[in-house]
Amino acid sequence: MLFVWFSRLLLCLSIAFAARKGDEPERLVAIILLATFAFDLANHFMFGYPTWFAVNPGHFVIDLWAWLTLTWVALNANRAWPLWVSATQLIVVTAHLSKLFEFDEARRSYFLMTQAPGLAQLVVLMIGTYAHVVRQRRIGRYPAWRPA
Repeated sequence: MLFVWFSRLLLCLSIAFAARKGDEPERLVAIILLATFAFDLANHFMFGYPTWFAVNPGHFVIDLWAWLTLTWVALNANRAWPLWVSATQLIVVTAHLSKLFEFDEARRSYFLMTQAPGLAQLVVLMIGTYAHVVRQRRIGRYPAWRPA
C-alpha cells in the first residue's frame, strides 16, 4: 500500500512541476502519464483489480498506447530525456508480452516490470523539467520541438 501512495504522491508532484515550469514536451509527457493513471482507474473500476496471474488486457492496451505516444514525443521533442521515459514504457509493454508466454512462475517479476518503470518515468520527468529550467536560464528560450 505504501508503494501505491508513494507513486500517487510522486505523480502529483511531477505533474505539478512539469505544468508549472516545463514547456510543451514536459507538459505533454505529464498529460500522457496522468492519462495512463486515469485510464488505469477506469480499467479497475470496470474490470476489477489484477491478479498478476495473467495479462490484464486493459493494462496492455493502456501501456501500449502510452508507449506509442511517449515514443512520438521522444522522436519529435528537442530534448533527450523523453527517450528514457519511452524506454521505460517499453519495459512495461515487454513485460506484458513476456507474460503471454509464461504461465505461473514469475508473478513478482511481472509486477515489478509493470509497476516500477512508472516511478522511473516520474523521476525522469522531474529531472527533465529541471534540466529544461536550467537550460532556459542559461541560453534563453529555445525550440521545444525539432524542425520537421
